[in-house]
Amino acid sequence: MKDYYEILEVSRNASKDTINKIFKIHMKACHPDLFQGEEKQKAEEKSKEYTEAYNVLSDDNERAKYDEQLKAEELQNNSKLQTIIEENEYLKQVIAKKDDLIKRLSNIVYDEPEYSEHSYSNVKNQYSNPYQNGFNNFDPPKKNPYEGMSLEELQKLKKEETKQYYKNIFKDVGIKLIILILLVIVLLISIYTSFKDLAQMF
Repeated sequence: MKDYYEILEVSRNASKDTINKIFKIHMKACHPDLFQGEEKQKAEEKSKEYTEAYNVLSDDNERAKYDEQLKAEELQNNSKLQTIIEENEYLKQVIAKKDDLIKRLSNIVYDEPEYSEHSYSNVKNQYSNPYQNGFNNFDPPKKNPYEGMSLEELQKLKKEETKQYYKNIFKDVGIKLIILILLVIVLLISIYTSFKDLAQMF
């Protein structure tokens, strides 16, 4: 919806006399006869826009209807804006809780095998109910991947991952060691061949 007050550059409390004066000033400034080419076309479009706004704001009945529509639209826009602000605030809280959850679960699996059952239960409870402070009208969270696992199972998972980590390291080192041995063998063969050729020459 166009804001005719903004188009005419007048306040919403402007009197009819003020609107008439401002309209005449705008029409003189953008009279099509003052321009040529593309600028003339732009001036004509601007004149139509000024005229459209003036026809509404200069008529008391039309202006009253327009004001009601304008206020209704602004209230709707404000309501949408407030909803967006609330949703953004909600998302910030959910993200913060998930970040904290990931950090604490990481400590359980990788850094803190002595993590207590009490603290572990608190982490699970926080994950299962991230909306305990409000915002219950939003979609439920995704399923906790660690749900149902005991502290012993998490510690076992840590050991398995540590074992796999070292296994990968040994595998990588072993491959590099084999390549190094092969290179040394090739080098020794090259040196032996070179000395053998020199011996035959003398």
